[in-house]
Amino acid sequence: MGINEKIANAKKTQWVADGMSKSDIKTTVELAKISAKIEMCRLDMGMTQKEFAAYMGVSQGMVSKWESREYNFTVKTLNEICEKLKLYMTVEISTDYEKKYIDVKWDKDNMDKKNLEQKIIVGLKNMIMRGQ
Repeated sequence: MGINEKIANAKKTQWVADGMSKSDIKTTVELAKISAKIEMCRLDMGMTQKEFAAYMGVSQGMVSKWESREYNFTVKTLNEICEKLKLYMTVEISTDYEKKYIDVKWDKDNMDKKNLEQKIIVGLKNMIMRGQ
């Protein structure tokens, strides 16, 4: 039996998530997505971890941690990584009852701090005016 057959015939299970809270599962998934995106960027740039580390201004060990799927990034670190790699980062915060969100996207127009602060203030004012 080949690997594809084994996978197709495999019994579905949740054993990986047994004993994990919903928060732990979501954290694991989100960290994996972030790490995979950083690794894909590095590979698309044709760089080794060492070369990528030099480009990013960090150690090779830090790049390895970023790509480990377990490194717990700060928002500041993510913003710095996204800025350097010219990526968009969206942060969504919502309740179960309302799907309101704060959306912060980095692009060339948003790069300077004053412009970003003004956009955030305008966005917050609009949310207040709408009673959100």
